[in-house]
Amino acid sequence: MNVNPSAFSARPAEPGDLEEVAGLLQQVFGVRFCSASLRWKYGGGSGKFIGSTVLTHQTRIVGFLGQVPLRARVAGRDILATQGVDVAILAEYRRLDSFLTLIHNCDGNLKEAGVELIYGTANTDSAIPLSSLLGQQTVAAIPLLVRPLGPGSLPPPQRGLPLLGRLLTACMDGVACCTTGLPSRHDSLRIGSIPRFDSRHDSLWGRIRDDYPIMLTRDAAALNWRYVDIPGRVYQRLEIGNPSTGECEGYVVLGLTQRENRVRGRICDLVTPAKAPRRLARALIAAGVGWFRKNGADIADVWMLPHTHLRIPLYQQGFFPRRTTLGALQASGLTADVASILQSADHWFLAMGDSDTV
Repeated sequence: MNVNPSAFSARPAEPGDLEEVAGLLQQVFGVRFCSASLRWKYGGGSGKFIGSTVLTHQTRIVGFLGQVPLRARVAGRDILATQGVDVAILAEYRRLDSFLTLIHNCDGNLKEAGVELIYGTANTDSAIPLSSLLGQQTVAAIPLLVRPLGPGSLPPPQRGLPLLGRLLTACMDGVACCTTGLPSRHDSLRIGSIPRFDSRHDSLWGRIRDDYPIMLTRDAAALNWRYVDIPGRVYQRLEIGNPSTGECEGYVVLGLTQRENRVRGRICDLVTPAKAPRRLARALIAAGVGWFRKNGADIADVWMLPHTHLRIPLYQQGFFPRRTTLGALQASGLTADVASILQSADHWFLAMGDSDTV
């Protein structure tokens, strides 16, 4: 098809575009999309579209770039950020000039809205060309840890774990079986479910928000949007709290996925204060492993960068690194002070739930 470049135009996406955008995404990716889920996703916690952009030819939407607006804490400041999640152009319009039209309009809209950070966690093969056009640079590979959950036997070699890791995982399974039901040495702390996040989680966010230079905001509003009000998905949310003070000391968010008759447990988010005793994280992880087993999962996974305080408790509970081709964390800063600290992976706290993969 011959298309005059001047026939392309781009503009900010609006809620009224979502039915057409859903059809476009289905045509490009071969997966059915619900407009209600897209409204939740691209509206972020506020419901306001920021950065999502449509490409049009005449009056038809032929391309789309989706951004999720989020709040973040960067170097002690609260800023506006976006996560780049979807880019799709119909095959007959897929050319460099159409990509550039779409991206340049998006970039201008982001700057006008005051966005200071753009990041993404897309597959490396598809992300490199787009990230280059967006000015993003690779920060770190996706830090995947896995834990086989099969009872009573060594995880098989094809799981991708080293022999030592498989032996220790089996030992951890044995310890868990032997200690089930034993009284805790810290009976003042209790693990319970979270119907909705509330002011106690706002208080926890106030305590942890500067544990790392770069964190997505995890106050009650953000957590309810991400893990409670999401259409079509259900997460298990557990917290460890102190009944005597009423404070939440940490939480974990769990999900399940099924593929080819295998159930996989996902630790979507795991949070405790950086200076808290490791036993808090270990208790939450153990509770998560128990929930996965109860729901028939045969493997669990989690993202956790090597420098974070939660990496050792994950090791202690049988999780080990696995080589993966999932891709990489990529980011760009739209202001000088944000851009200056983005490229060190040690500055980031990243969880699976900080992406749109779960």
